[in-house]
Amino acid sequence: MLLRALHQLAFRNLRTRHLDFPAGVTALVGCNGAGKSNLLSAAYLGCNGNVAAGPLAELIAHGHDEAHVSAEVEHREGVSTVAIGLSVGRKAVKLDGQPARAQDVAKLMAAVLITPVDSELVHGSPSARRAYLDAVLGKLSARYALVAREYQRVLEQRNALLRNDPRDPSLAAWTERFVALGDEIDSLRRRLVDRLCPMANAVYREVAGPGGPFEVRLVRSWEGDSLADAVVASRFEEAARGASVVGPHRDDLALELGGRLLRSFGSRGEARTAALALRVAEYRLLSERHGESPVLLIDDFSAELDPSRRGYLLELTAAIPQVLVTGTEAPPRYDQLVEIADGACRVVAAAHA
Repeated sequence: MLLRALHQLAFRNLRTRHLDFPAGVTALVGCNGAGKSNLLSAAYLGCNGNVAAGPLAELIAHGHDEAHVSAEVEHREGVSTVAIGLSVGRKAVKLDGQPARAQDVAKLMAAVLITPVDSELVHGSPSARRAYLDAVLGKLSARYALVAREYQRVLEQRNALLRNDPRDPSLAAWTERFVALGDEIDSLRRRLVDRLCPMANAVYREVAGPGGPFEVRLVRSWEGDSLADAVVASRFEEAARGASVVGPHRDDLALELGGRLLRSFGSRGEARTAALALRVAEYRLLSERHGESPVLLIDDFSAELDPSRRGYLLELTAAIPQVLVTGTEAPPRYDQLVEIADGACRVVAAAHA
């Protein structure tokens, strides 16, 4: 896969409307706050049809009501144009001029973003780890994206009933649908974790050497195999709280190294390596899914990385068809160098090794 070109209008602080990208490594260099991360966010949006994180309103430049991103992408079935219009609370996707959804884009194209804040996957809240699961599954399975969206709708309706009138006779029907969707999400998540765990462990060993193992486990918010039974058992607590207290919306990932929970006992270096392992495992899963390599986006490749992790990233970029990497300085090897200042991009050099 290749991101051939990126167009934008009123996306955060970016001022350059159009930028072309060759195969290989494109180094995006500038001082902090210049717009490097914003450019990667636009590239991620253009390749996936979805945002990496955060509310849509934060993507729109100050003083504007809308923003637009368009990407020309190459994949094994040909070349496509992904266009996204953003407004407050609304995202409209078009694929080759036709209305589409992010899962339609995910069938053809993908990009993986590695960023310093990925360490929050280890030390952050369960919601960050659930968001990681949902994002990866959304790229791998069109079915998951549909089920997750419907589950959220049903959850909100069910919570409204629990909050306002837990004796409402329609609650039973909403609960039945809630359980059916929850069981399907649980099944898809468990299958993902079963594939993800050995890949992430292998990457951790590649980066850090022998040790571990690094393990990834899905932690349900209920005991036993039956979500339906768990919902029945929690009915009094639900009525008291006015909310659904068990279900996939409260699940977590346990990230362990050598049997120790990294969130509680891991060092900063171990957390960064674990987060990197999860992202590279995501990359490998998507490579298997598409039969070709996704675009890799690396934000601030040298930030707080020790020589082993930095060296691993540099080796990784050399082996991948296309990488966009940001930093205050360029990496040792690149195929295109772009300087960014105050949101303006300028191609200044090519093919440095």
